[in-house]
Amino acid sequence: MKEFNFIIDGHKYEVSVNEIESQQAEVTVNGTKFNVQIEKKDKEPVISTYRKMEAATKAAPQVAGKSQIVKSPLPGSIVNVLVSVGQTVKRGDTLLTMESMKMENQIKADQDGKVKAIFVEKGNNVMQDDKLLELEGAAVAAPAEPAPAPKPAPAPKPAAPKAEAKPAAAPVAGGLKVKSPLPGSVVRVPVAEGQSVKRGDDLIILESMKMENAIKADRDGVVKQVLVSQGQNVMQDDVLVVLE
Repeated sequence: MKEFNFIIDGHKYEVSVNEIESQQAEVTVNGTKFNVQIEKKDKEPVISTYRKMEAATKAAPQVAGKSQIVKSPLPGSIVNVLVSVGQTVKRGDTLLTMESMKMENQIKADQDGKVKAIFVEKGNNVMQDDKLLELEGAAVAAPAEPAPAPKPAPAPKPAAPKAEAKPAAAPVAGGLKVKSPLPGSVVRVPVAEGQSVKRGDDLIILESMKMENAIKADRDGVVKQVLVSQGQNVMQDDVLVVLE
């Protein structure tokens, strides 16, 4: 097992790589386990995804009437609280926004409910797992039935020869390179090459650790090069956009 300590914007992250088998690895970040898939690139293993893998189960029946505590998934600062006590919310509604690792993150409701209590306000600093809100009347999953045993997979057909993969575009020389602050998946690219942007405009929407993060422009400029596309997985410090 390999252990690493990272400090990002003053916050400490303890990372352990527990085991690597073929193209799968088990990684623990601040006590939370993740399974990551390793993609071979230029004959070197590269971690290409960073999503928590959950066991497959049947859809569980819902039981209403219980409260749910919404906790902070990362250390950060509260930018805005978008709901109030007594307000009814739907699954997917944004409850509050917080800034973490120079990204604005939207904390969304996992299910329908009513805001029972709010534990933070704009400007508060929070740590991972601090309480943010409490929802009451939210549907809570009853114990799920075990998933049925998978059916034997049919014998694979002989694979057709694969076309040689084109290498990823390299960032052009010069300009401001906007890099990914952490591993994740590109949800949306709201800009195009040649487009003028202002300081604070969204350049890339990145999903990481079940949160959507807006990667914003640090200054006014023109998009010189876009190096990623929707659905692409990126690693920390990968170049996303070049501004001039």
